[in-house]
Amino acid sequence: MNPTLGTKIKQLRLQKGVTQEAMAKALHISCQTVSKWENDVSMPDIQLLPPIAVYFGCRIDDLFDFSEQAQFDRIAHMLEMQETLTAEEYRQAELFLKGRLEEEGARSDALRLLAELFNHRADAWRRTAEFYAREALEREPEVKQNHDNLRRAQEGTVPDWSFANHSRRIAYYQQFVRCHPAYTSGYLWLLDELLADGRLEEAQTVCDTLQRQDHSCRAAFYQGRICWQRGDRDTAQAVWDQMLTEHSDDWLAFACMADAMAGACRYDEALQYARKAQQLQPSPKYVDAQVVAAQIHEIRKDYEQAIESRREQLALLKQEWGLTEGQDVDFVLREIDRLRQAQEKQLRP
Repeated sequence: MNPTLGTKIKQLRLQKGVTQEAMAKALHISCQTVSKWENDVSMPDIQLLPPIAVYFGCRIDDLFDFSEQAQFDRIAHMLEMQETLTAEEYRQAELFLKGRLEEEGARSDALRLLAELFNHRADAWRRTAEFYAREALEREPEVKQNHDNLRRAQEGTVPDWSFANHSRRIAYYQQFVRCHPAYTSGYLWLLDELLADGRLEEAQTVCDTLQRQDHSCRAAFYQGRICWQRGDRDTAQAVWDQMLTEHSDDWLAFACMADAMAGACRYDEALQYARKAQQLQPSPKYVDAQVVAAQIHEIRKDYEQAIESRREQLALLKQEWGLTEGQDVDFVLREIDRLRQAQEKQLRP
């Protein structure tokens, strides 16, 4: 496989016999920026490519000696690690991926990454829209459009059934499970939408099909959810208790219970089940327990505990996943800052 751009820059730097600091100084950038390039965490802005080529005494084309698979890997890595991309990075990725759509062996990867690319861009735009909507609300708190803009940016709740229902996704997944009846996760996607819309009779039929095919904890979890939404909470609790007995070593069963209890506002139980799920989970462990705890503590306005949970999340990202930078880490750091501000506001007389 041909080297990535970051690897190529590192190779050329070592061949030139200079340090990251010396290169950064020559290009009037930070040493951290060079480090991110060489570790494929980010890419140089297009305007920097000519001076980089001049610095190394090569052509710009020589910096992009990529194989097709290396290009796919680079784009996937950018989308995972960078919270925002430059307009040029989006454009280059889009052009490359659309150019692979006619290649049968590359079409599936190109389609998947194109969807990720446009979702990534939409997420970035929503964050920007949220910022401006909040600023607008500070100035004009009684303007309905400002509230609507914030709701759209945050993907908030829509009161009108005609906009809020999930009938399009339901129809898609009804067709999907007919075409792929052996793929059990398809039934879960369908069940989530049916339950969100309160279509419980249909959900029960789908759950019955799932129970015949899937012997994990998932069918029991959804059966309990159906009972809970029907108002038969004693039966729901009995179903879930039986699920935990039969799957006492399965971390997913306890994670499901954490979700169920959090949804029922039984927060202490949710915290206990989330911790138990994380204890049972093999490495690398997910950070769900810390996320659940942070959100519950914030709901309770216990900002100190919420901050501590986010710090634990950072530690787990480093310990279990080796992550010390990138958008997952940046998000947690922003959450800690936001919680500190909320805590300061709470303490003001």
